Amino acid sequence: MAVVCAFFFVSKMDKVYKSNAQLSTGFTTDDVVQMLDENSSSWEINTKFINLNESMNSLPVLSLISYRLMIHDLENSKPFRVLEKEVVEENNFTKKSLDDARELLTQRLTQIKTLNPSEATDRHLAQLLEAYKYDYESLKENFKIKRVTSSDYISVEFVSENPYLSAFAVNAVCEEFIRYNRTLKNDRSSESLDFFENLVNDKKRILDLKTTALNDFKVDNNIVNYGAETENKISQISQYEVNREIEEKKINGLQLELNTIEAKKKNGGQQSSDEAVLINQRIVKLRNQINESNSSTDASQKEKARKLRDELQLEISRLNQVAEVDPPETLEKEHEKLKLDLDIARSNLASINASLRNLKYNVSGFATKEAKIADLDRDVEVASEEYLSAQEKYNTAKNKSLVVGSSIRQILIGQPNLEPEPSKGIIILGLTGFSSFALCLIAVLLTEYIDFTIRMPHKLEKSTGLKTIGVVNNINIKEFDIQKTFSEKGSDKEANALVQFLRKIRYEIQKSQGKVILVSSTQASVGKSFIIVCLSYTLSLINKRVLIIDTNFRRNSLTKLLLAQVETRKMLNSGTKNPLLLLKNNGKVIEEEEDDESYKNIISKTKFSGVDLIGNIGGSGSPSEILAGRDFKEMISQLEDQYDYIFLEGPSLNEYADSKELVDYVDKVIAVFGANTHLNSIDKESLSFLKSIKGKLIGSILNKVQLKDLTA
Repeated sequence: MAVVCAFFFVSKMDKVYKSNAQLSTGFTTDDVVQMLDENSSSWEINTKFINLNESMNSLPVLSLISYRLMIHDLENSKPFRVLEKEVVEENNFTKKSLDDARELLTQRLTQIKTLNPSEATDRHLAQLLEAYKYDYESLKENFKIKRVTSSDYISVEFVSENPYLSAFAVNAVCEEFIRYNRTLKNDRSSESLDFFENLVNDKKRILDLKTTALNDFKVDNNIVNYGAETENKISQISQYEVNREIEEKKINGLQLELNTIEAKKKNGGQQSSDEAVLINQRIVKLRNQINESNSSTDASQKEKARKLRDELQLEISRLNQVAEVDPPETLEKEHEKLKLDLDIARSNLASINASLRNLKYNVSGFATKEAKIADLDRDVEVASEEYLSAQEKYNTAKNKSLVVGSSIRQILIGQPNLEPEPSKGIIILGLTGFSSFALCLIAVLLTEYIDFTIRMPHKLEKSTGLKTIGVVNNINIKEFDIQKTFSEKGSDKEANALVQFLRKIRYEIQKSQGKVILVSSTQASVGKSFIIVCLSYTLSLINKRVLIIDTNFRRNSLTKLLLAQVETRKMLNSGTKNPLLLLKNNGKVIEEEEDDESYKNIISKTKFSGVDLIGNIGGSGSPSEILAGRDFKEMISQLEDQYDYIFLEGPSLNEYADSKELVDYVDKVIAVFGANTHLNSIDKESLSFLKSIKGKLIGSILNKVQLKDLTA
């Protein structure tokens, strides 16, 4: 059915025509014009292709294709698509509205502008595009844009009912994308150039400000060459310190000479003897120190010895002066001269100290100026680096703008394909058939897998733990005639199988050596009555006398099945309180010769020769309650003398305790299970009881089995 439906739909499919075009991107080749050396990784190239694919499938690009297709159909005498009259009238598309739409679409195409649903005119254009199936969603379904494996090319395919429409669409999308991409990149490049140009100008202005601040500071502080000036000042300070030391020594010498002259003037031109003694002591001491220094090999001691010899020479000169006797006029002139020289030396020392202080002040001020100049130099350097960086970025953006959008080219022009695309009907039918078959197979397997019914003998034994003595296949009871089934060998497989199954069970019953047999079940409606009737008949075929006692007071189906309606009605109208219509005269069976009429009321003949029945009229009491005060076991033993087999039917163990009470009166027990039932938690208790009477339990019979399950 699925294949037939698929064939019907495939036969109704419209013919479609495909056209193909190709674009070369230049992303993976190096033969395009490049202003900069750029090496792209495979990840970057793949990202570029993804972005390009998304851009070609985007609303702005496909909207341009919608405009071109719509303009073509409105301007051309041979449009690709023509609206039906009903659609034109429904949407009120007049000649004037279509002319206005063509002009508006031309403007949108030139401006590369998408439609705005919030504007009434654009909503009308969108309605027109949708009517012609030129809207974004319809076009996107028919376009197939992808990269050709790992190459540099983009494949563009379009399918439609018109081969010329397909060719026009693929060429239009290539042309409009190239235009859109170039326009977009030009706008971005212009924005980038403007931004970097403003950035360069701003950085240049900051650099000029920093440079001007540095130069102004140098001019204000009279700094031409900070490093050279600093070295010159330090050199001057060193020279002034040397000159100061010389002047200090000179002053000390002049002061000593002046003191000597003044002493001579007091002693009448001769130095005092005390001073001569002190000088001699000083000379002796200096000579000793010189000898000690000369004996040492240390360079510092040599230098010390040189200074000590200078002092010794000075002391010897003083000693000579002390020994001389100068006239008063000479002493006065020399005194005045020394005093003048001393004043000059002191004046020179003061001048040297003043110059030295000024130089040191200037040098100390240079530290502050140095820090300020360093900050200004650093600001100028940072501003210069930022300016150069901005200039480099500006140049890079400018170079890129020269070749922007030049790498994408259409290398394959789409052509009308006059041969329609294959419908792929065979593939569709095959897939449909396979899919439906797979679904059916899965459904069957699931049904079988989740089927918890007993169905087969081995599942019964596995689920119950009871021995299975036979199975009975499912058969239509309403049309079933057991006598005809056994007497005639027909072509009915189910009837023939039933005969063989009953014979196997009959063999198991004979082998059990039990005469009084209770047939019970865990659940109701599993076919106990049918099993008892069939087994009784099969035993009668081998000349066995069989008595059936309907002890199922809850459902007396055996009584209704084997007795005629007149006899059943007679039993119901007898007014007896004994459901079995059996126990009279304190539980003793009435002998036939004593009361032939009463005997007939107790045991009824059935239509099967050799099979008798003791029926019941139903009741709600259990066997223990009904048989209370009567020796039912004695009655069974008397009946055993007359019959080879006695079958008793008990109600389901899950619902009633009747079967448990009847077990004491029988030799053997047979449990019947329905193949269409499944065991539940209540069955476990009943199964435990059946296993507890293991000595009496012959086994179980699986009824209503499907023959296909037995042959599976």
